[in-house]
Amino acid sequence: MSSSRKLSVTFHLTHDCNLRCPYCYTGAKVGRHMTDEVATKAVDFSLAEARHQQADHLEIVFFGGEPLMRLQQLCDVADQFLERAEGLRLSFKLSTNGLLLNETTRRALAKRKVYVSVSLDGDPATQEQQRPTPNGRPYADQLAQMIPEWLEWNPCMNVTTVVTPAVADRLDQSVGWLVRQGFSYISIALDFSADWSAASMARLEKSLNRLAETYVRWHRDGRKVFVSCFDSRIQSHIRSNETQCACSFGLREFSIAPSGRLYPCVQFVGDDVGDSQYRIGDILTGFDETSRLSLHQQAKGDKSECGDCSLSGRCSKWCACINWTSTGRLDLASPALCHYEQMLIPIADRIATELFKKRNAHFIHRHYNPSYPVLDFVENLVIEERTQRDHERTTHAATTES
Repeated sequence: MSSSRKLSVTFHLTHDCNLRCPYCYTGAKVGRHMTDEVATKAVDFSLAEARHQQADHLEIVFFGGEPLMRLQQLCDVADQFLERAEGLRLSFKLSTNGLLLNETTRRALAKRKVYVSVSLDGDPATQEQQRPTPNGRPYADQLAQMIPEWLEWNPCMNVTTVVTPAVADRLDQSVGWLVRQGFSYISIALDFSADWSAASMARLEKSLNRLAETYVRWHRDGRKVFVSCFDSRIQSHIRSNETQCACSFGLREFSIAPSGRLYPCVQFVGDDVGDSQYRIGDILTGFDETSRLSLHQQAKGDKSECGDCSLSGRCSKWCACINWTSTGRLDLASPALCHYEQMLIPIADRIATELFKKRNAHFIHRHYNPSYPVLDFVENLVIEERTQRDHERTTHAATTES
């Protein structure tokens, strides 16, 4: 395993957004943005903290609201880091709903090598049900027409799909639709703030079983598709010593609100008003170490409620955000997560058993070849760079002709 010491800092550039997703945890969508002065001080603070922690890799995540509503500021922040990193390895990530991901924006992001993840919940009907606009105006068909442009720009783009009880029975359809559009990397995120009843979990289980059959078929057909809910659980068995995550909640990861206040993770920023018990400082005065360490200790404590569960070492009970969202506590494992993992892990194991018995080449390569992450990264990089060159040549030719 790599000995790299990474610090991850999330810049919440704005509270505003051009969608009104009912499950959103980032607070009221108001026109409060990070000022340029705060942004510069946040860069100063992040660089100083990276050096204080002796990090060799600084990851900057741009978040919102919708961060592309602050594109110029995003670019300015990235440029400041690039100018001042001085030996630190930098990486930039962006989570966006995609509505503003046009060609001009893509060029600005590509120039700074910002890795983009788009949030899409499935086909147009599901997308508009889950992620409406402020005035309810239809938009998903138009968004779907942009997908080929995105994938031409980056064939390896990740898409995140949120699953709520209302669409639990459609997860397999949503993922299938995304794969048909050309996406190969799909992250599944359950809305743990929702009221997951036994009935809605049962509908989700049926959908997961149908998706599992499709996932196996994709592998048999040689289709390279990553579906996080399956692949991460398979990894938790094959490489259990590498995949058990120790949450770095508030220590080696933290969020900077538009105000400059500090929080231990993205889900705790919210409206960023009042005296939140989850605030751990601000960029001017630094960390409140007492609060910071106290919250971290609460989050990483043993989950006695898990008892001697045989799946304990493979589930996501370590995630402070999930536990807090579901139970209101950092030190209590989420019952909804427990139910989800107990039905998901056997499905993932069944997939793995079937593909292993068939000696499926792609499955074996992905999960048993220690070099796969490097080889996959290089392959994707070659594809991305080749596609980008082709796109630039086409654009240049069109400009010359006009």
